[in-house]
Amino acid sequence: MQAYLVDDEPHALNMLEMFLTRTGKVHVAGRAANGFDALVALRNIHPDIWFLDIEMPGMSGLELAANIHEVEPDAMIVFTTAYDQYAVAAFEHEALDYLLKPIEMERLSRTIERLTKEKNRPTDHVVVKTDNMDKLFVQLLGTFRVAITNGKTMMWRTAKEKELFAYLLLNNPATSAVHRDRIIEKLWPDEPYEKAKIYLHTCVSLLRKNLRNVGIEHLLRYKSEHYILDKERIRADVYDFLDISFRMEQEDMPISLIEQTLHLYLDELLPQEDYPWIVELSHKLEQISLELKLKLSEKYLDSRNGRKAAEAAERAISQSPYEEEAYRRAMQAYLYMGKHDHVLRIYRNLKERLTELNIQPSFLTRQLYEQIEV
Repeated sequence: MQAYLVDDEPHALNMLEMFLTRTGKVHVAGRAANGFDALVALRNIHPDIWFLDIEMPGMSGLELAANIHEVEPDAMIVFTTAYDQYAVAAFEHEALDYLLKPIEMERLSRTIERLTKEKNRPTDHVVVKTDNMDKLFVQLLGTFRVAITNGKTMMWRTAKEKELFAYLLLNNPATSAVHRDRIIEKLWPDEPYEKAKIYLHTCVSLLRKNLRNVGIEHLLRYKSEHYILDKERIRADVYDFLDISFRMEQEDMPISLIEQTLHLYLDELLPQEDYPWIVELSHKLEQISLELKLKLSEKYLDSRNGRKAAEAAERAISQSPYEEEAYRRAMQAYLYMGKHDHVLRIYRNLKERLTELNIQPSFLTRQLYEQIEV
């Protein structure tokens, strides 16, 4: 295996290179005294393993690891340090091991054995898609739940890992790629850019590890500063809801399909999560849901089913108590059934709501009311 060593202490570099050579399994392809020189070397060499000291001036080993993984997501990294306080941070960066200085030969040998097994583990960098590949089934309306074809459910180690996956899923349901800086802007708006990049990489590492743990490989890729989610392997209620809604704008859809679509909208988008970036899409979905209920009421009335038309309109009123068209649809349905008392009730409720806004019902609504006014 080829290794590259980065440490600002020459003595530490010499000792590590000597120990690695003694194992007989590792060739040191290069070494650097700081992270900047290591990144320059990364343009020309692609070692199997990176040994990074954590505490270095200018660029820490953690920052360097983040930069390396942006270029080579599958690079194997081992951190070295004299301080065990960095252990948690090291493994959050998906380090394969963590060596305390002074490094002992026996401990290093165990690390090399582990790295050898990892290197020989079958992986496919080019993913050939097949029909029997495991897929993710994602619920985002009402709650956030991610299940896999094999029945496993994803659990989240950190809140930010969870938010990152939600953002990648929802940033733009029609596309798969999102720029790294856009993610940083939305998820870490108040953090310095370089620190936010480290946080992002940490969350990406956790997410990839989480996906691997449930049997999902290569769902998230990185290319040209963009993170790319393979949405062909994801079935999400939001995607289905938006897809059917879009089709309804292009063609006349049957009542059964409208009902089926509304069943997807169990609740608003991730109501338990306080994500500022989600507000716009959440409002859009709510508006689509309202329009579907109004369309459903209209179609039921056209098919002479007054009861169902009234039910759909009442559902629209419950969702949007200030939407006058919903009240008017309900009044039309009850008028069709001859239930004048219900028409009066709906009209009075509307007037109460609109009075709060200091406005009056429209001419069309008043016309309906006047048809039954004694």
